[in-house]
Amino acid sequence: MNKEIDYSKIKLFENINKENLDKLLYCIRSFKKEFKKDEIIYMESDNIPYVGIVLYGCVHMIKEDIWGNSSLFTFYKAGELFGESFAVQKDMSSSVLFKASKDTKILFLAASNIIHTCPNFCYFHAQIATNLFRLLGEKNEKFINKIEILSKNSIREKLLAYISQLAKEQHQTRLISPLTRVALADYLSVNRSAMIRELSKMKAEGIIDVDNKSFIIKSTTQLNI
Repeated sequence: MNKEIDYSKIKLFENINKENLDKLLYCIRSFKKEFKKDEIIYMESDNIPYVGIVLYGCVHMIKEDIWGNSSLFTFYKAGELFGESFAVQKDMSSSVLFKASKDTKILFLAASNIIHTCPNFCYFHAQIATNLFRLLGEKNEKFINKIEILSKNSIREKLLAYISQLAKEQHQTRLISPLTRVALADYLSVNRSAMIRELSKMKAEGIIDVDNKSFIIKSTTQLNI
């Protein structure tokens, strides 16, 4: 059975205690909704009035071109925020598609109720707005990391950049990737068969070991960590 993330671990709720958080969630018209694997959360061009927080599961942000080709731009794990870049704009229409990559539960929060303080001027309402804008800055860093990966010339360089970023996030040598092999190839914009061959070569050379969705770092000489 899937278990929701502890709210105290959600960055959007930092410095807000449980009692005040219950009041805040009511004030900003929050609600929860479950999505099955591959179910669409938001279609491209949909209006997005709500910020979403992944309580469990994973959300993929997908971009499609005019020929119907799609690519995985980024992804959101438990505790992470999505949709806020569209929800806080004047034009709230999405230019991407959001999809549950596995059974997923989302907490939705009305964006307008976050960025506009309530008549009571509660300090915790101001705190969540502060947290939101700080997270917008962190999200920019995530997109920069994706650009860094895509800027690499070879499949190996892209894999090394991705694994390096996982190592920096997880602070250990056994890394859990939130992406399947199919999704990872899509995220790196490479051929899946060629990527798997490259992983096998890296394993044979003693750089990494591969176990399902785990990467075990054997040598850091080629990793920027």
